[in-house]
Amino acid sequence: MADQLKAALTAFFSNDSAQQHAANLWLNNFSPTPEAWGAALALIEPGSGATLEQAFFAANMLATKTRNEWGRLSQQQRAELTDAYLAKLRALVLAPGAGPAAAAAAPTALVDRLSLLAASAAALGGSGPAARYLGLAHEAAVAGKAALLLGAGGGAGGGQPGSAEQAAGGEALLRLSLLMLQQLAEEADELDSNAPPHRRPRRQSLVVGDPSQGGAGGLVAQRAGVVGLVREVLAGSSGGSSAGNAGSGGGSGADAAAGQPQPQPLRLGLLAAAVRCGGAWVRLDDSGAAGCGMSPGELEAMSPGLLPALLGLLALRPPAAPAGSQPHTPQHTPGGTPHAPAAAASSSSAQQQQQQLAALHQAVGDLATDLLGPGGRTAAAAAGGEPADVAAAAAAVRALVGLVAQLGPEAAAEAAAAAARGLGTALEPPPGIGALTVAVRVAGAVAERNAGELATGGPAAAAGALGPGGCELSVQLAQAVLAALGACPAHLPLAETAADYFLALNCVPTAQRHPALGGGGPGGLWAALLGPLLGAAAYPPGFSGWEEEAEVDEEAFHRFREQQAADLLESMYGQCRGGLVAALVEGATGPGPGTCSSSSSSSSSSSIANGGSGSSGNGIPAGSTQVTPGGAGGGHGGGDSSGAVWRRTEAALFCLRAIHLPVKAAALGGRAGELDSPAAAAAAAELQALLGRLFADVCSPSGRVYGLLPRHPWLTAGACRLIADYAAWFGKAPDAPLQPALALLLQALSVQQAAAAASQAFRNLCVRGAERLTAAADPATLPALAAAAMAAVAPAPAPGGVAAAVALDPEQRATVVEGLARLAASLPAAAGAEAGKALMAPCVARAQSIATAAAAAGGGRLSPAALSALAAELGLMSAVVRFLEFPQFAQAAAAAGGSAAAAAAAAEAHPALQVLQVAWPVLAAVAAEPQCAGDAGVAEALCELYKRSLLCAKQAGRLLLPPLLGSLGGLLRTRPHVAALEVLAAAVELYGDCSAAGHAPEAAGLVAGALEGCGGVMAALMAAHGAALAAKQAHDDEAAANAAAAAALASFPTCSSPGELAAGFFALADRCLLFARPLLLRAACLPGCVEWACGVLTTMREREPVSAALSFLTHLLSAAARATQEAAEAARAQAAGGQGGQGGQPDMAPELRARLDALLLSAGPALTVSLLVAGTDTCPRTLMRPLAGALHGLVQLAAAGAGGAGGAAGGDSPLRAALPGWLREAWSSHKPLADLVSGGRVGEGGRHAVRFTQLLLAAGAYPPEVLGPGLGPAAGAPPKPLPRGRLDCLVADFCGLARGEASEDVMVAYELM
Repeated sequence: MADQLKAALTAFFSNDSAQQHAANLWLNNFSPTPEAWGAALALIEPGSGATLEQAFFAANMLATKTRNEWGRLSQQQRAELTDAYLAKLRALVLAPGAGPAAAAAAPTALVDRLSLLAASAAALGGSGPAARYLGLAHEAAVAGKAALLLGAGGGAGGGQPGSAEQAAGGEALLRLSLLMLQQLAEEADELDSNAPPHRRPRRQSLVVGDPSQGGAGGLVAQRAGVVGLVREVLAGSSGGSSAGNAGSGGGSGADAAAGQPQPQPLRLGLLAAAVRCGGAWVRLDDSGAAGCGMSPGELEAMSPGLLPALLGLLALRPPAAPAGSQPHTPQHTPGGTPHAPAAAASSSSAQQQQQQLAALHQAVGDLATDLLGPGGRTAAAAAGGEPADVAAAAAAVRALVGLVAQLGPEAAAEAAAAAARGLGTALEPPPGIGALTVAVRVAGAVAERNAGELATGGPAAAAGALGPGGCELSVQLAQAVLAALGACPAHLPLAETAADYFLALNCVPTAQRHPALGGGGPGGLWAALLGPLLGAAAYPPGFSGWEEEAEVDEEAFHRFREQQAADLLESMYGQCRGGLVAALVEGATGPGPGTCSSSSSSSSSSSIANGGSGSSGNGIPAGSTQVTPGGAGGGHGGGDSSGAVWRRTEAALFCLRAIHLPVKAAALGGRAGELDSPAAAAAAAELQALLGRLFADVCSPSGRVYGLLPRHPWLTAGACRLIADYAAWFGKAPDAPLQPALALLLQALSVQQAAAAASQAFRNLCVRGAERLTAAADPATLPALAAAAMAAVAPAPAPGGVAAAVALDPEQRATVVEGLARLAASLPAAAGAEAGKALMAPCVARAQSIATAAAAAGGGRLSPAALSALAAELGLMSAVVRFLEFPQFAQAAAAAGGSAAAAAAAAEAHPALQVLQVAWPVLAAVAAEPQCAGDAGVAEALCELYKRSLLCAKQAGRLLLPPLLGSLGGLLRTRPHVAALEVLAAAVELYGDCSAAGHAPEAAGLVAGALEGCGGVMAALMAAHGAALAAKQAHDDEAAANAAAAAALASFPTCSSPGELAAGFFALADRCLLFARPLLLRAACLPGCVEWACGVLTTMREREPVSAALSFLTHLLSAAARATQEAAEAARAQAAGGQGGQGGQPDMAPELRARLDALLLSAGPALTVSLLVAGTDTCPRTLMRPLAGALHGLVQLAAAGAGGAGGAAGGDSPLRAALPGWLREAWSSHKPLADLVSGGRVGEGGRHAVRFTQLLLAAGAYPPEVLGPGLGPAAGAPPKPLPRGRLDCLVADFCGLARGEASEDVMVAYELM
């Protein structure tokens, strides 16, 4: 079989797609077979002749089989398999007589995969196989260290042959040993990972060992040895650095005394492997609770100084690129950022070193955050308890503080160099920036676990546990994180972790913090944050658009700004208040960096703008360089001044937008709108002045920000978003530049990047500023504004011409028109009607011109582009009428009572109807044109306009019904669209069956005819749907079946899918039941409604149609049950006193009740089967509760007929008498349900189906002789009725069992009832 497997893999990796497909099928069928074990093992033999791809594939196949099929193997097979894996790995790297060079020559990918394969088998096998695996790892470590010593000695001695090969082989063996140890720890930790900690016996046995023997045989007992190996590798591979020597527990002198050669080589790959290995064993938790296995104090006791030494590895740099001597040049793929200069590619060795260094940084960060973060544990008493952890964490924090001081200048230089070349640092961070990011990440983990200690100094610090000056350690760490953020604020990962750090500190109340960590005064921490945060929130250097930006991910950038940065800014505002706003306003409107501001501001705001006393906001002393967004300093800003200026300005505007909620609340008098103290009044006055200055600069042609907008579209978008968020201030502040802001937004609509924000802001200003605009002294203000806005979104065509295309999206155009319509709705009725007509006129003119021109150019045919444009204009008309409610007119029309003339007069005066009169000729022409009625977009837009008109006009809209219903009939006949059904449903909800006074005489007949027309559409739909299902079942080939089904559905042309139409129809029927019951009960399509609902339940699996059908059936059954109860009560009252039925009108006329009873009796068997089939197969799981409601409605209808008037001589109704037979016949005679019983899916002999039926009937108050005896423990006793909630659970549990989604255990509780 090995040859066949090799041949299949050869075909699989070939370039022939047909061979690949055939090989893939063969491999999928072969891999689960027992023969696959031996064939795959043969391919990973060193002498098998298999290629690396084939051997790797075979190893992956073995890994999958080992994890999935281990439980089916015997103990002997497991042992043989584990030994085989270890033998293959040994033969590859430790073959007798091959020497260390074999390990260096072995393919790394295959070696790593075989190691993982062996680790998986060893972990699954238990302590014995794990011990053999550890033995091989130890053997590789010993051989690797010996080879490294030989290689180092040869190099020092001046040229022993083969010394370089010895060193390479030794490094490969030592790396393999560390990898094996890492993988065993990780595989052991993942054993039984889906079980709770107390139910992970395999894991606990392997990790903890035998508790009676002190944990002998467990992996935890090996942890000290693994940590010792890691420490030894750190000492021997860190190039003689202090980090490596500290990790060894001694200094360089001790190393020299031991005879080790100096200097030691720097092996970054080996260091990364050691740190990853150490991290895996540190995380190996003996409790199995997914926490960290060691605390900082326990690690310190096991290996003194190791954690600070690990952090010190972040300062290591490859010898070829000393820190700060050679700039990092990230490699860009073709089509990357256009600002990248042409540069020579780095050598492969340098690239490998950079990758190894990044991996080392990542491993150090992972280990340190696990130890110091919230997932860490507290040291045991034997290791010193919590004080030991505090001391170890303090040592790590001191190391972090020193590390940031060392890495900060290097990172700042790298960021400045990258920015000077127009590059970012996100894709391939330079070493200094990468190391600094990891350091800040570790600081964030410390803050997340110890926010209170860091913010206050903590009792441990006060007690001297942190050593001299311990109370200031938290301040030093905060200043270090601030300095790191200031060094390279444009590096997004660093900014994210730094923001998390400061947000963690802000969880502690200000009064409880260390004085240097609370308050927003000059020189404070929160004041100094602004400069770096502006840089972090700014767009990347050289930014021109996200399509061209290759460095920064758009989603990550906006997520940081809108979440972390926004939260941090709110925290900063809570500390700094008006000073923060003043600094941001100064930053946005004042001169650029390096120049003096002519505007005055308070001393606190100046301090904040400068980043605090004595600093420029990025940790660099004042006077050296000024912070600019996107870089460490302003050194690169001179070459890209306009870019730096607009990005800094946009960042300041964003920051002001992020704090708009508290700023608006304070400026407008607090959240309650009251200035309850002199301080609040003073703060409000200050903020009003600052906002006035800000928006005067943004909106005035003489403003600095305004002058930047034409050249920088992203700044324009930021200004529009700022205006949108401060719309409430514009509406209430008397001096706010409302009209200039609206003019600016109309200009911004022509800017593609800002159009969406400008349209939203325009609508917000119209809504919030309606009172100010409608009260304007100049009566021409509103007409001029409307004319300017409509010229931008719907320019009227020239006489006899064609409407010009508009660059805005339909949604953006509709947003602007909606704002104008909201303004019109705030005017008096007459003025509002005139304003609405002015808005509607250009839309109508454009629609006419589009249709006329397209028909003339196409010989009467409308192109898809013309139809799309027409739909867009109809959408604008909907936006015009949507808010023209004027409820006083609807009330007057309703109060007219039976006077049709008075009602019509009141309705005709409604502004919405007056506006619609302008558009109605065009609407009628569109509805009558088959091309328009048959286009999905036009039909949907037209129906949306109809629906909005009815909802807006309310009772005054009764005048619209006759022509509107006629148009709907044409739409349904041409090409049905679900939107037409929604319009009819809205009309039914508003006006019922239109038989009341005030309606046109023909309205009731038109509504009834429209309902029948919808029934005809549904009948045709279900016929086509049924034909499609039959055609699909007639073909075995999937492609042919889909083609046949599509051909069958093509016989029923529609603009909507079958599911959408079915959902729309049953939503309409449901509205009829609720608001116009006689209309539906008299309809000829009523029997079809029940039949079609049953068809939907059994043939459609989409949620929407099934939900609508269930709602309709539930309400229908409920109405029938209520009518039956009323009839029974009337009959009993009449028999008792002869005056029954005189207390009020019945819910349903007798003839209608009789028709409904007859319908449900005839449709009952099919309805019962459909509900059961839906529950056991087709109904979506999320609709089990509505399905239970329909079943409950059916049994409640039967309960209502108990001894009622429906039966002869006061007996049970026919439906009640028949329901038990329907249920039992469904399980025995109907194939889908009978197959469940015969197949044992619902219990042996269908016992669970019997119990389910009994419990359903018990809810219908059936007597014991009908229910039958109980089952199981309750045998002999009839079941008790379930409350409604438990009945819902019964339906969900039983249907889950029938679907194979639950076991029979779910029915045990129901057998006890």
